Amino acid sequence: MSDSKKDSEAKPTGKGRPTPTRKEREKANIRPLVGKKSKEAIADARAKQAEARKKARAAMLSGDEKYLLGRDRGPQRRIARDVLDNRVTFIEGLLPMMIVFMLFTVVNDNTVQNVITIVMITALVISAIETALLNRIVKRRIHESLGENTPLQRGNWFYLFTRGMQPRPLRIPKPAPRRQKKKK
Repeated sequence: MSDSKKDSEAKPTGKGRPTPTRKEREKANIRPLVGKKSKEAIADARAKQAEARKKARAAMLSGDEKYLLGRDRGPQRRIARDVLDNRVTFIEGLLPMMIVFMLFTVVNDNTVQNVITIVMITALVISAIETALLNRIVKRRIHESLGENTPLQRGNWFYLFTRGMQPRPLRIPKPAPRRQKKKK
């Protein structure tokens, strides 16, 4: 009997408090979804976010690798940008040319529309050929600077074509000034 007394004294029965009702548990679990912030705290948070975005955009425009988009990152894309941005290409005039051609398609004369269509297709073919030539130059420069065994990043041709079609002021990261050839 003495053993049973020791067991009952050492081990309390129950948890020592009443079971909470469902209403009490639901009330304890209520939390705000967003949080209670004052107008000043919200304004400060927006100002900090705007400053961070401004800093990131400035760094992206300057060419800081950390802030560039995925398509622009890496040493191979940097080489492709340098090759493309250091020369005047036919591709740069493609977009304005297409806009002018689209304006001329309003003309109801079939001869004019046929000529414009042929010129547009020819311009696209010339741009594709020029991009292929630029891509060969980029491949050669990549192998020269990064090593012959460097695997080429996929999509360099398309990257050159799309970046080349963008007007120079709208390119991100900003292109370096074109290098002038030395006059003799």
